[in-house]
Amino acid sequence: MVTRVYTWRVTQVSTIEASQEAQALRRTLAGAFTERPLLMVVPGSGLVARCAVESGADALMVLNAGTYRTQGTGSLASFLPFGNANAQTEALLQRHVLPRAAGLPVVAGVLASDPSEPLESRLRRLKKMGVAGVVNWPAVGFIDGQFRQALEAEGLGAASEAEMLSMAKELGLVAFGFALGTTEVEHFMRADVDALILDIGLTRASGDVRTKHDELHQAIARLNQLSEAAVSRPNCVKLAFGGPIVTPEDLNEVLRHSSIQGFAGGSVFERLPVRDIVNATLRRFKGMAMRHRSDAPGAFGGIIGGSPAMLRVFDVVQRVAAQDVTVCIEGESGTGKELVAGLLHRLSPRANHPFVTLNCGAIPDTLLESELFGHERGAFTGAERQRPGKFELAHGGTLFLDEIADLSTRGQVALLRVLQQREVTRVGGELTVPVDVRILTASNRPLSSLVEAGEFRSDLFYRLCAINIQLPRLSERPEDMPLLVEAILSDLRGRLNRDITGLSADFERKLMQHDWPGNVRELEQVIHRCAILEDGSTLAGWSFEPWSEDRTKSATRHLSPSHNHQRAVTAVQKARGNKSQAAKDLQVTRRTLYRWLREAENSSRDR
Repeated sequence: MVTRVYTWRVTQVSTIEASQEAQALRRTLAGAFTERPLLMVVPGSGLVARCAVESGADALMVLNAGTYRTQGTGSLASFLPFGNANAQTEALLQRHVLPRAAGLPVVAGVLASDPSEPLESRLRRLKKMGVAGVVNWPAVGFIDGQFRQALEAEGLGAASEAEMLSMAKELGLVAFGFALGTTEVEHFMRADVDALILDIGLTRASGDVRTKHDELHQAIARLNQLSEAAVSRPNCVKLAFGGPIVTPEDLNEVLRHSSIQGFAGGSVFERLPVRDIVNATLRRFKGMAMRHRSDAPGAFGGIIGGSPAMLRVFDVVQRVAAQDVTVCIEGESGTGKELVAGLLHRLSPRANHPFVTLNCGAIPDTLLESELFGHERGAFTGAERQRPGKFELAHGGTLFLDEIADLSTRGQVALLRVLQQREVTRVGGELTVPVDVRILTASNRPLSSLVEAGEFRSDLFYRLCAINIQLPRLSERPEDMPLLVEAILSDLRGRLNRDITGLSADFERKLMQHDWPGNVRELEQVIHRCAILEDGSTLAGWSFEPWSEDRTKSATRHLSPSHNHQRAVTAVQKARGNKSQAAKDLQVTRRTLYRWLREAENSSRDR
């Protein structure tokens, strides 16, 4: 039996005009929808606060967890009775953060059930100190079981936190609802909070690539579930908090496959409290976030293009996204196949469910069934725990199979079986698990030609290719070059913290002359390299020399065909089978390399 030691009731207060700090924070929140995702840092020290300001963070959030984190203790200590949480937060605010905030909006954690002082008095004092907003922290959502039930019964649960946030809004503060479940989200929606902070677990870095990939997609599914509970308030800003997001690439994945408008993190920016490390990490996060501006000219769902070829692609995407059919996306490496797959998922009815990817060419044949269908503990050496497969992780959502042309014969049979039966059996298990998954695939080689060559099963081909989307090469859409260049420069300005105004006329001319065998990915690398090697605000591209298919033919015309054949074979051997690298070494396009290899094979067969 829990004895209620303190009861408070919200007094009737007339809505008070927001402070300048609160007004600035509301403008920042509005910008998360139209400009770029919002990044909040949770500092545990003045050093991290200062570095966050210098690195361009959008806001600071001060929680008593920061006090414990800087002492080498995990954030969970903030929920234990080591002291008054509100007093700890105020001490961190006054001594370390506010003196170094330099005008950056500051949000403070408030424990709603603190009996030591009337809540209204505490909120007024925080506002007078210069705090722009408040968040319910430590959040009662971290507590479960009978203790949580007792707190709710005594009026000290999620409803009391929502009541506190409602009072904060009446006093002119910005209200952030920290939610761990849909129940809290629903309470905060009724309280009309300005933003939601959606918890996806403790910050953790996984050394296992496959485990990390699974954790990211589980986090995305959790974010989409919590976001769906807030669908009644489309203008409410939603930020992810914690979880497996520990690199800019993680943030990139989450932004692409969820409807959040930003990220808030503490230990991810504070793990190594060194000024340069914090600055570099934040700038890379900002650069990755800039890629997701939806208002960029010529952008459609994050994909840049206004040429007739890309407009045709966008038209097909819009037509088939809502239809629950399989789609095969074909195109050379670097043309954006994964971007199109992600867009098809986001525009589909499955958007709030997982988007799981698997590179078929990167998984050994012996592990393929485990990756697709999962395994039971002890199923084979190294299987120390039960692990769900990609089909189970993608249940209700979309499974994207990249480089499907590289799928082995055994893998093709296994995939065909699950597409027919709509159920999987984990390796080492007996029970079947029903799955509801939409399949998207990608290939840099035409699957139809592989079927004709007997390298790909025709029955699987027809199941996977209900709709085919062919992505054009970069050289086939030169009209998009200015749009792509500006998008890349916008990214680099944040990542390199440099004011790059554009390219010289000569550099632009050379870009248009190049054949671009690596497509958009190669264009990104060329401009990034020039930005690193050059100091001026206008990139001259002096380190870049274009070449094209025509120039290659002219340069090699005097060589006998057999000589070219031998060069191609030798280059592939030297590159250990990597044909892209071999083509680069020979300074020819991959198309030319493949032609030489075919001719060499035919010549050898004739002999």
